[in-house]
Amino acid sequence: MIRNKDLTAEKQAWLLNAVRARKLTLGRGIEETDKPLTRMDVSTGNSSSMHQIPENAQYNFSVYKYNRYRWQKRVLMIEYNSRILCNIEKGIIKKQFPFKCIKSCEHIEGQKISISFLEHHDYELEATSAEDRVKIIQLLNQIIKNNIYESYPRQESANNTPQGETGIIKEGQLELQKGGLASVKWNRYSVQLRKGELSFQRLNLGEVSEQLNLTPNVIYFSDGNASVHKDVASGSFTVITKKNCYLFRIPFTDQIRSTEDVTRCQNDWIDAIDKCCLHWKRLSQAQLVAENNLIEVIQDISFPKEPADQTVLKQLDLPTNSSQEEKKEQKEDGRKEAEDDEGNKLASPITKVASGSPLETIVLPPVTQSLPAATPSLLSLSASPASVPPPLPKKKSTGGIKKTKAFHWDVIAPDKIPKSIWGQSNAAKIQLYCPKLLEQFSVQEVQVHSANDFSTHQQILLNQKVAHNFNIFLKSFPVKVTELRGKFLIIQEENGGLTNEQIASLRRYVPTADDVEKYKMYKGSPADLHIVDQYMMEMCNVSCLSHRLDLILSIREFPETIDDLLPLIMQKIRACTQLLESKLFVVVLEYLLAIGNFLNTHAGKKEAKGFCLSSLTKVVQLRGKDRKFTLLHALVEQVISQDPALAKFPQELTEFEDVPGDSIKGLIAEVDVLKNELVKIRLHTKVFKSKNKMSPDAQFYKGLKDIIQKYEAKLSDLTKRCDEMKRLYNSILVKFGEPQNRDSQEMFGWISSFIKDFRRVVTERRNSSKIM
Repeated sequence: MIRNKDLTAEKQAWLLNAVRARKLTLGRGIEETDKPLTRMDVSTGNSSSMHQIPENAQYNFSVYKYNRYRWQKRVLMIEYNSRILCNIEKGIIKKQFPFKCIKSCEHIEGQKISISFLEHHDYELEATSAEDRVKIIQLLNQIIKNNIYESYPRQESANNTPQGETGIIKEGQLELQKGGLASVKWNRYSVQLRKGELSFQRLNLGEVSEQLNLTPNVIYFSDGNASVHKDVASGSFTVITKKNCYLFRIPFTDQIRSTEDVTRCQNDWIDAIDKCCLHWKRLSQAQLVAENNLIEVIQDISFPKEPADQTVLKQLDLPTNSSQEEKKEQKEDGRKEAEDDEGNKLASPITKVASGSPLETIVLPPVTQSLPAATPSLLSLSASPASVPPPLPKKKSTGGIKKTKAFHWDVIAPDKIPKSIWGQSNAAKIQLYCPKLLEQFSVQEVQVHSANDFSTHQQILLNQKVAHNFNIFLKSFPVKVTELRGKFLIIQEENGGLTNEQIASLRRYVPTADDVEKYKMYKGSPADLHIVDQYMMEMCNVSCLSHRLDLILSIREFPETIDDLLPLIMQKIRACTQLLESKLFVVVLEYLLAIGNFLNTHAGKKEAKGFCLSSLTKVVQLRGKDRKFTLLHALVEQVISQDPALAKFPQELTEFEDVPGDSIKGLIAEVDVLKNELVKIRLHTKVFKSKNKMSPDAQFYKGLKDIIQKYEAKLSDLTKRCDEMKRLYNSILVKFGEPQNRDSQEMFGWISSFIKDFRRVVTERRNSSKIM
């Protein structure tokens, strides 16, 4: 069959996106290669898309993102107007993900969240509060639900099953094992199974605080990673996802009274869940095969001797044929070094199908109904307290040498050294002034007590894994157990408080209400406990510990964030002011409009009354018969020959000399997060208000109140500057006829590049004139 040889990059992009979003099968995708691309095809979706999501809502959250060796503070922006999720750092949009690329979202532990994306490594985030964590998961669950039930209308209608939330396959009551740091208990849930998800709602909730901290419980099967396994214990089974393991058991009820009833009900749940998991695994495999085959078809049509168009693949964020490029991207994104990869390997494997295989020949391995022997030790939700965690290696003595903080840089590969500047480096001969370095970057050496080593005869109340990790942290923690409670009353580090790193680490070991109850039940002497339990018991005796740590950390980071944002906002105000007031730039644009209309008229096209500033990037792409002569050269010639003063327009736009990294959208999100942070700080501060003015909490409350008053004034000034920036930028959008959702990072980048290219061409012209 002879296919259309003029397959444009636009249609390639549309075809790959359609197959990737599962709106087209591979066969339909190949058929579409012979058809012209219509305007309707390019549309992002039908009118009913995202029907449950508010159209213009935007949510900004302060989070910590794990990146290589440390947690970095970021802003997570969920914007429904543009249907994107953004990762923002100091106003710079580091990464954007379309909603359709969000595969799954899971609560790991504490305030940690894991988000999975199509063709990108997972994001591991930590929310700054339980309320934020719950809200983030709720919003992402809503997005994922829309992705599932709007991407597969054909499958749903073909089986005559209800779409969305009405298609309940099975429902009933199950018990789920939940574990804290030291406690394990079974809670009863109302569970509903649908084709794309398993949702479970807690029954018999107790305290109001327990309801507020309740994470939305949904297990999505759409990423193809979920599986179900029959547990050794009678009446229980485990649902395993990419990040978590959920241990369920069948409770005895009025309808389930005997062991036979339990076994029958257990098998029914396993069979129903297994069918759903298998369905999505097949779809995920078929999707991978379809993408690979469609890419090969496009290669055969448009690039018979070349690899697939890398530009199109990059625009779509699809994998290229080069594994080296994929590895490079993973390194640049700072892929987290997996310390607990065993948990990820638990899901049953899927046989990879060759890219040339037809879809009908996909073969999946049978789902094993028995849980692997290694599973119990990996179940984060069902791990039981252990008395003998593995021993830790002993620290080597530094022999009196002062220890310093490590600088985690990116090391050059050894094979690159000889030909680089580092091959002839004289760094080893440089004489450093060490006292200042040691003074600023030294770390306090901690005396390691023998009690920190795990004894084979000593009982430990904490969960085995938690105890092991907490013990590692305590090895470098200089605060004694008896001093710990007093440290939690000191707000600032310079007054003797804990460091930000220590507070961030302790936040991950805050005991739950069940843990507090368990330690209160301990009647023995605290001195008889292991050191990890002694610290944990002391933390259980501190009131509102989670709020206290969140408050201290937020209050310390607040002024630093304001100091970082203020100069960035002021730079944007200056840039907007220059752009609004520049008259020469407007005239240059008018010259470009006149030249463009002249060319288009002679090309048989209509004249335009104006053009978007994105067109500025194209003036260097349109070339004349002399390949070195571009439309920009023509513009410079016309400007200099008719009005030489116009060539000085860059002097009116000095703030655009460097390509801006931050965006106004990102800066507004940062300020919005600061406002929300201050609201939460005020709210949590009231918890420590005490009638007894001499109590430690009363002094803690007074210190917080004084600091908040100072920060309110600073935030008020920052907000005014931010509002001014927004007003000026909106005026720019109106002045140049740009759409209201145009991002400044894009638009200012176009102007900056145009200025650099304009100056370069002017310089080339002057140099050539001197030679002549």
